[in-house]
Amino acid sequence: MQFYTYQYLLDNQTKFPYTRIIVITVLAVTFIALLIRYFWDKGDVKYKDLAVIVGTMLILTAAIQFNDYTNLKTNTQKSGQEVSLVKDVARRLKIKPQKLSVNSTQTDNGDILVKSPHGYYRIIFNSDNSAYVLEKVSLKSSKVEVKGE
Repeated sequence: MQFYTYQYLLDNQTKFPYTRIIVITVLAVTFIALLIRYFWDKGDVKYKDLAVIVGTMLILTAAIQFNDYTNLKTNTQKSGQEVSLVKDVARRLKIKPQKLSVNSTQTDNGDILVKSPHGYYRIIFNSDNSAYVLEKVSLKSSKVEVKGE
């Protein structure tokens, strides 16, 4: 079973694919350079064709980046809800949030297990996720891997 530390949840909120931004920038500069070269050489068709190909790649890459950005934004919001949940559970258990680990990075996955120095707890949400019950449990499986330690 895999658990995630409080610090791992905080660090996971800010991951952003910078390499794709660099690729988009390189494609945009190449596209502009090819257009300038096309107009400079009085309409040489090969630069126009290359500009169309690079422009198509630029639009495709930008669309993929936008899709990934919206997914990242949604996941960051859900991960933020998980961070606030960990803080609330830590307050209830009267320990620091850094000592807790959870088995999920998002709160919409149903019941969540919490690993603390005092044992394991299960968070059971009501139907609209507006409230929860914290219940102490014991695990049968002793294989617990904690990410972020």
